[in-house]
Amino acid sequence: MLLEPGRSIIRNETGYQSKRYPSAQRKRSGRNMFFHAGIAIAFSLLVLTLVVVDGQLRGGSQAVAGEPLAESPVVMELFTSQGCYSCPPADALFGELIAENPNLIALEFHVDYWDDLVYGSHGQWKDPFSSRDNSLRQHAYNQQRIEGRRGVYTPQLVVNGRYAAVGSQRRYVNHGIKSVQRPAIDVTVEHDVAADSDTTRGLQIKLAGGSEYVPQDAHIWLAVFDIEKTTEIPAGENHDKTLTNHHVVRQFEQVTPRGGYAALTASGTDNLIEIDTKVQLSDGQGCAVLVQRRSPGPIYGASYCPASLWKKSG
Repeated sequence: MLLEPGRSIIRNETGYQSKRYPSAQRKRSGRNMFFHAGIAIAFSLLVLTLVVVDGQLRGGSQAVAGEPLAESPVVMELFTSQGCYSCPPADALFGELIAENPNLIALEFHVDYWDDLVYGSHGQWKDPFSSRDNSLRQHAYNQQRIEGRRGVYTPQLVVNGRYAAVGSQRRYVNHGIKSVQRPAIDVTVEHDVAADSDTTRGLQIKLAGGSEYVPQDAHIWLAVFDIEKTTEIPAGENHDKTLTNHHVVRQFEQVTPRGGYAALTASGTDNLIEIDTKVQLSDGQGCAVLVQRRSPGPIYGASYCPASLWKKSG
């Protein structure tokens, strides 16, 4: 079952109902049986042709991204809200996945379309981590050719910008993590000590794997997140609960020039591109780097910032 965005009305995931027909409607003459059998065979051949063509088209679109790297990380994006009753199980699973596999680049985006919901006598709760930009990012994914459970809903987990699943359904989440195409380039983020200032830390981002693997309009994005946040919820659908969220994105900004990856390849080489930037982290924060178009879609590379830069609370 899923909650429709911004509403507390539950809808069935399939939306289909079976139909039964009177036995008289199933009776056919021998001629009609052969006629309908011929139609069925022709239809099956048509479907098979469409599947083959679709597979060829998909193969062509994936070839643009280049060959995936066997050891490249998987990027998980969880779209969630503290105002959504169905989200706490997904938030908990997200934390478990982070603890189980440090190779998962995990980012939690809190949407704002639940903030206006008034839940009867328990009133309204505005998620302190929500933003309009996060909601727009989720909507943009729904405009792309993405596999799995499409749509705009919470909790939604998007894997490598290619596959979507209900964030609380471990089976489908694990399927996406194991089966989705990996990023095609290797991203390394290093601490540039010489570029440090009193408030910021220098970063050197290196991309390797060949410029042909990345669209020229792709950009490098820097995500700053709260490593873990625990919040007492006094109102709304999750009233009287204490919720813990992980890797909550608080800042997501482009660090490449306007020309994006095209500008980088002009000054770099085919196999190695470098860019310098800075990051400011508050207590309890970490950061990660993604390579992706401005309109969200496939992720071409990703990495956490060096763990030594993370400022863990306590």
